[in-house]
Amino acid sequence: MTFTDSVKEGFDVINRRWQLVLIRVVASIVNLAAFFVIVGIPLFIAIMVAGVEFATASAGEFLSSLKDAFARGYIWIAALVLASILLYALFAAFVWMYVVAGSMGMIARTLENRKEPFKLKIFYLEARRHFKQLANFYFLLGAFVLGAFIVLGVAVGGAVYLSDSLKAVNAFLGILLEFFLNLFIALGGLLTIYGSLTVGAYGAGIVIMDSEPAWPSIKKSLGFLASHPWGFWGYSFLLTAYGVASFLLFVIGYPFRIIPIIGMIVILPYQLASYALERYLGLSLVGSAFSYYLRNTRIHIPEEGPAQAQAPAAAVRPPEGGPAEPPQTHQSDTA
Repeated sequence: MTFTDSVKEGFDVINRRWQLVLIRVVASIVNLAAFFVIVGIPLFIAIMVAGVEFATASAGEFLSSLKDAFARGYIWIAALVLASILLYALFAAFVWMYVVAGSMGMIARTLENRKEPFKLKIFYLEARRHFKQLANFYFLLGAFVLGAFIVLGVAVGGAVYLSDSLKAVNAFLGILLEFFLNLFIALGGLLTIYGSLTVGAYGAGIVIMDSEPAWPSIKKSLGFLASHPWGFWGYSFLLTAYGVASFLLFVIGYPFRIIPIIGMIVILPYQLASYALERYLGLSLVGSAFSYYLRNTRIHIPEEGPAQAQAPAAAVRPPEGGPAEPPQTHQSDTA
């Protein structure tokens, strides 16, 4: 199966499971509301308390007690805000991972059975089933990506040192070396970004469809991409198109932000619609990667559902009177 066919199938799956886009939008609204509750309210209370302390201080006491007020007020505010941000980050990460696990599980399930109706009960089941495995997978992948960027950072420092040292000897050679080192680092950064996103998509499919742990899923996705390079190049092209589409949506909506009244009325529904479109495109990308892996590692599954096992050919049934007698051979009478 070609990657183009997988892209068509990925979009078809999301068209059948459009409810996943709605769930992603609702989850984002929940996270936004949680931010105002978990972070906004404690921050507002802390600022109000600090403001009362400063307001009740007399003019003569203000300068002398400024240090104490700062220690008692703003350090407490900082601790409260940091704790609130940490709590919100944990909550948002949990909601995001839960929705991602359920969405990816539903995508894989739909690829294997198109006729199964969408049910929230099945979505919750898939989310609970794959939550821990996907969390471990993304944590391990994130650790590798962080290590790769640390290596790139060290390489940038080394490149700057080498180019500056060579410029002191020969300016032309120093500039030439700086150009090639910067080009090499830029290509390494792009490869790290595209590679991690591609391995993240195919590896997540392996976690869900093959029930593999985190590290074997990463190795298996790398082996699959090595044997099917179009999986990497095609998905990288889709990621680039997704980035361009997101940028265009931002540029189109930017003028509404500077219009005083009408802009505020228009920008809210536009942002909601553009966010839903971005989630639709993102889920379609995941569906395309899942489809390409599934169709190139297993037998094609028909649209009606999983292939039914065919009954074996009917055996020859003996007659009701008993087993069939072996054929008689005619022998000539002996004299």
